[in-house]
Amino acid sequence: MARTASLLALVSAAVVSASPLLETRQVDCCALIENVYPDKISYPGSSGYVTETGNYWSSTCSLAPNCYFIPDVTAEVATAVGLLTANSCTFSVRAGGHHSSVGAAGNTGGVTIALTNFKQRDIDPVNNIASIGPGNRFHEVYTAADAYNKVGVLGRYAQVGTGLLLGAGLSYLNNLEGLSVDNVVAREVVLANGTVVIASADSHPDLHKALKGGGDNFGVITRYDIKVFDYPETILGGLVTYGEEAMPFYDDLTYHYHVDAAVNDKLTHILPQWGFNGATGQRESFTPFLYLNQQSQLPPSLQPWVDIPWVHNTIRETPDLAPLSFENHDGYFNGDAQQQRTFTIFADREFFHEISERFHAFAQSWAHIEGFYALHCKMPITPYMVEKGIENGGNVLGLEGIEQTLSIQYFGVTAKNLEDADELFAAHEEFIENLREIAREKGLLHRYIMWNYSAFNQAVIDSYGADNVAFLKQVAEAYDPTGAFHTLVGGQKIPQ
Repeated sequence: MARTASLLALVSAAVVSASPLLETRQVDCCALIENVYPDKISYPGSSGYVTETGNYWSSTCSLAPNCYFIPDVTAEVATAVGLLTANSCTFSVRAGGHHSSVGAAGNTGGVTIALTNFKQRDIDPVNNIASIGPGNRFHEVYTAADAYNKVGVLGRYAQVGTGLLLGAGLSYLNNLEGLSVDNVVAREVVLANGTVVIASADSHPDLHKALKGGGDNFGVITRYDIKVFDYPETILGGLVTYGEEAMPFYDDLTYHYHVDAAVNDKLTHILPQWGFNGATGQRESFTPFLYLNQQSQLPPSLQPWVDIPWVHNTIRETPDLAPLSFENHDGYFNGDAQQQRTFTIFADREFFHEISERFHAFAQSWAHIEGFYALHCKMPITPYMVEKGIENGGNVLGLEGIEQTLSIQYFGVTAKNLEDADELFAAHEEFIENLREIAREKGLLHRYIMWNYSAFNQAVIDSYGADNVAFLKQVAEAYDPTGAFHTLVGGQKIPQ
């Protein structure tokens, strides 16, 4: 109690009074926290600063904050957030940092709260709940859950972080259990004023729902409680590598997966994707597979994927999912300039082919850029997945009522050098917006834009629909009445 009182006193004392002097006085926001936690602040030039700056996937997101604050426990986050918001300090919060949206988890000239040390991984095998800290990468959560033959609705790549649990979340279990956000049962949230609440169906249910797609607009998440599910003693999983020979067949298989396998064989999972390698001038695909059943052969619903020409196939019986996440992630690393963009369409075989042909042509035109790579994915959201979300209390994504499978269209481009990024990214944006307009003209465009794959200037929350935007505004006004997370923190914001 004395510790809490002393911290509150420090917060109060650190608030800059509202006076005419404020106009000529600049608050040292890093010093505010350093006065309380001198060993948890890292400044430019320190080893801690260098390490945290290197923890971003895209070099475009490795900005230059005045300092990193690296807390260990929720109380430290609460104190820091209270200080920062009371003094109108610009700040950011970074968990895994695996996004390309500039400003979503970093800033220039402010404070970045790095949740690197929040590594809680507690599995409750009786109640089927995993309590995980936001500093985890998903391979760490898979490893903890594998020990109990449990699996959560998590990202498929080893180094992806928990921000996925705030946007939507595609996973090995989507066809069976729905989106990741709909399988979070509770979150520990630090609000703008430094108070800590648990958001769940039974406690602050409005905030709980808002966080299912509303992102970081309400507070800092310091713990997620997620559902975990049993899986058999062994499952089928692995990676199939394809080359150009498979490309004529790939979109037909992808369409079939969207409208048949993902709908009628819910134990299946495939991530249909192909990349264009500027160095080779060739397309290639490293396609993750999973079948959540104990058997030695792929089911008939997935067999056509291995009947076409493939280069390498690691599908095998395995007792663990963590190794699969590493296998999926092999060859991906931090430090290049990345841009992701996305839109959503109703699954359509002919348009799948057209999209691939157009993106392939676009990618070929940029092959001269050093380190150039283009990646395209088509990922289903079925009506059943949306129904699972409703069953779990609903979310704010605005997908209710779909009667046929949607397809999340992902487009990513990579350049080695930042100096190539501006021109490439502008061309990429123009290409995607033109393609989106073609989808609209064909009557195939759905308004939804998935947070996890969006660019900083895509209107994600607007795409949820007017009712959900109004609800999110209402929740933000209730839990952040001063608008601190709207004005001081970057990323996708609730439209005003």
